[in-house]
Amino acid sequence: MNVHKQEGLSFATLRAAEAVIETKSLTGAALKLGISQPAISMHLGRLERAIGTSLIKKVGNKIVVKEEISRLIRQMLTLERRLKTVGYEKNISKLKIGVCTYCAPLLMERAGMFGKMKENLSWRIADFRRLEEMYEQGELDAVFRALYPSEIAPDLSTEFTMKWVGEKHLLDFMKPESHGLPVVLASPHSPLGAVSRDWLRQHEVVYDIVGEVDDILTASRLVSSGMALSPLPAYALDNPAVDLNGCTQILPGQIEARYGMFFDERRFNLRMALDIFELLKDELARVPPQMGAARASMAHQ
Repeated sequence: MNVHKQEGLSFATLRAAEAVIETKSLTGAALKLGISQPAISMHLGRLERAIGTSLIKKVGNKIVVKEEISRLIRQMLTLERRLKTVGYEKNISKLKIGVCTYCAPLLMERAGMFGKMKENLSWRIADFRRLEEMYEQGELDAVFRALYPSEIAPDLSTEFTMKWVGEKHLLDFMKPESHGLPVVLASPHSPLGAVSRDWLRQHEVVYDIVGEVDDILTASRLVSSGMALSPLPAYALDNPAVDLNGCTQILPGQIEARYGMFFDERRFNLRMALDIFELLKDELARVPPQMGAARASMAHQ
């Protein structure tokens, strides 16, 4: 009597196998998928039991992938990705666009800027990691977010100028006996956080992080309270409507951050993608209504 239960192949197992095929390493596959190496080994075991043969073999210190099995796995995953678009094709009138948490307050206040187009758009706001996951899984049709310093920009990208803003008394923290300039930054794992830290490192600025924030309005409130300096959009200094309680540019120079829009060409034609991108890009250079009230809000707290 055969007591062995036949195991089916899950797409998670196929994706683990695909990662091994691409990296030719169990460790590399684990890093690529963000899971443990034992989990990769478990998936490979399931694959081998299901198909009755192994995907890889070791030759010395190298891993060699069996090409025929590799080709079939890629074909199955390509089919899975195509199937995910079927639901979208039936509901093509509603396009889902993801916007990163940090810049969302700059954009969502004026949804009317899209005119009639807004009836065909829906928005998702999340941190950059979640946006990447949703886009890769087909849950989003486009993503508008900041880019990493060394990241290859998509076709639709723009620069976003930021300056180091704070109260002048903070310069006292640059003295040798000080712990460094108190700063408020985005998460070090986020694009804007990475860009800011790169700038400080390149300019040899000693700093002390007193807070990490997820959106630009919170950063402006902390700056106006005199607690710390932070990189804020250039318009925060250039526009008289923004009340920063006497704060000014503390450090010379500026940060040239970049934003880009990634979009699914099966859902967007280039003309529509460009129209949406231009509107989003223009909004990055405009003062959000709430920012002018940042000082008053802090006073009430």
